[in-house]
Amino acid sequence: MASRFVYVLKDSKHRKKIRRQMIVASDDVNERIKPVRIHKGLIYTGTLLLCTVLGVSAGYFANEAGIIKRYTDGINIRNERIASLEAEVTRLNGVIASKDSDIQILSQTVNTKSDELEELTGKLESMYIPTGFPLSGSATMSSTFDGDIPVIIFTGSEGDYCKATAAGTVIEIRTNPKSDDDGSIAEYYVAGEAVDSSEKEVRDLGYYTVITIDHGNGYLTIYMNDGDPMVSEGDTVSAGNTLYNLKSGNTSLGYKMIYEGNYINPDEVMIISG
Repeated sequence: MASRFVYVLKDSKHRKKIRRQMIVASDDVNERIKPVRIHKGLIYTGTLLLCTVLGVSAGYFANEAGIIKRYTDGINIRNERIASLEAEVTRLNGVIASKDSDIQILSQTVNTKSDELEELTGKLESMYIPTGFPLSGSATMSSTFDGDIPVIIFTGSEGDYCKATAAGTVIEIRTNPKSDDDGSIAEYYVAGEAVDSSEKEVRDLGYYTVITIDHGNGYLTIYMNDGDPMVSEGDTVSAGNTLYNLKSGNTSLGYKMIYEGNYINPDEVMIISG
């Protein structure tokens, strides 16, 4: 049979002192009852230790609870901060999207203006390229050479006028001396050099007045006619401005072109319609 122990705390008095005993009993009838005496100091010490353990445990758990609360509060604060930052990020993304839209619109505007500027620049540049026809009306034309210089001879009609083929500045108006009636005197000028009239080549083909226009882009155009010039040196001209009026017996025009210091055939640049 299993034994069962019963712990009984018994107080006894001896000489006016309280004595406490612990009785250990068994449910076995054959077992003897054995009293166990516990000193009260041990009980006080045990009680104190138990209270101390309980107090320390309570303090520990209270401290842990405080730490957990502070940690939880910190997490909540961080979560609130994160939520606030996410809201700010969302707001800034909206601002960025709006700015991106503005930038796209501005970029399109800039591209449009750039295209317009490029087109305008192209038109402006084309204004200074001598592609025009040098007479106001229709004319016959023939290509020839003044020495080794290519030249086109236009023959127009009385009442027409010689015009600038592009915008530029009149840099020179040169008058070639005409020969005497008997042809005994005549020094015609070719590229600034005088040659004897007895030579077969007479530069500028014997035209009386020579107008040179600098177009500011490497192109120079040279107009030769026997009439009086309608412009002066230093004048700024636009395409179509009158240089000579064609009169009776003065309907021929010689036309030369220079590009970057070299004579070229005007046919290579002129645009002739009709």
